[in-house]
Amino acid sequence: MYGVEGYVLGRFSTNSYIIYDEYTLDAIVVDLGDFSEEVVRFVRDRKLDLLAVVATHGHFDHVYGVERLRAITGAVFVVHRDDIRVLEMNEQLCREFGVECGYVEPDEVLTSEGIYRFGSIEVRVVHTPGHTPGSIVLYVEPLKTLFTGDTIFRGSVGTADLPGGSEEKLVESICKIYRLFPLDAKVLPGHGPHTTLGDEVDYNIFVAKALRLCR
Repeated sequence: MYGVEGYVLGRFSTNSYIIYDEYTLDAIVVDLGDFSEEVVRFVRDRKLDLLAVVATHGHFDHVYGVERLRAITGAVFVVHRDDIRVLEMNEQLCREFGVECGYVEPDEVLTSEGIYRFGSIEVRVVHTPGHTPGSIVLYVEPLKTLFTGDTIFRGSVGTADLPGGSEEKLVESICKIYRLFPLDAKVLPGHGPHTTLGDEVDYNIFVAKALRLCR
């Protein structure tokens, strides 16, 4: 059985999640808004084997704590290959936001969609460009939960205004998500409260608009 532990980390209140297998004790982190002693304590207290930190995209507020956490745990850092350029631009982007940061070198890059396994943790990776070229969502079937990063939020969607963003691609990605996943899937976004895909159809005007444009 899988469990999920969530934390709100960093200056930009990034939702960071630990997904763990209660039996094998394998674990991954989805997004890491900042280094957190709480995260380290949870991993150690549960005796988890933290195998990977997977970024839903490369913006600095989703990878800020990676260097320190992987140095402590040995976890690999994983991101989609189309966001390597985003990682390279983070230092400049950080300066614009008044934050100090640098390039975080990925250990592994995702090159295709499909099922990925980190020990006993199994996730479905779907490429959802728009917010960034390499944005992804992760679906965990046993939890019926979708980790959407900055693609879909409760009541909103990700901006396409930053370098590499595309409003057209974002619309296509939202359509893709709704084709692939059930409306009762729980949505754990990169910022803000959780929701469901069904609720966002009913109450999110940005999602509703995008779905009207699906081809």
